[in-house]
Amino acid sequence: MEGSEKLKDVIRSVPNMSTRPEYYSGRGATTTDLNNDILFAIQRGIREEFGEDAAKNFAIMVSEIKVLSATTFLQELYRLEGFDWKYTLQGKESETGIEVPMDEDGEYNAPMGMLGVQNAMASYGNDDTYRIRYHFLNVNKLEPRHKPKDTNIWL
Repeated sequence: MEGSEKLKDVIRSVPNMSTRPEYYSGRGATTTDLNNDILFAIQRGIREEFGEDAAKNFAIMVSEIKVLSATTFLQELYRLEGFDWKYTLQGKESETGIEVPMDEDGEYNAPMGMLGVQNAMASYGNDDTYRIRYHFLNVNKLEPRHKPKDTNIWL
């Protein structure tokens, strides 16, 4: 089984987690989509399937993402796997958290794309990034690259 399919199997093994970034499109960074338990479960699966270095680079990736929406998380996770689990700042991640799905012919699905934009507008400012990764980063002995504006955030 090739690496990207093994990674999707890891993600599928986590309850209530979709492998499709567009599923979460425009919803912002919410603990209902992504949380410590999910991050730990995916890291454990990565460690088992791809090794310790991959798991460490996964943790670094989580610390580097500015807004940890599930869409951006999955986009960056697939990028990390595509770069053979070697994390570098490969470019600017999507700060919008929007993914427009394509059909079998490689055409963009405009109605679903518009739904993602509408969701983004409705959830503007929804950013639980600090709560999503706080404990995960502590256990992995990492600091986030982007500090929250308000450090008195309820955990």
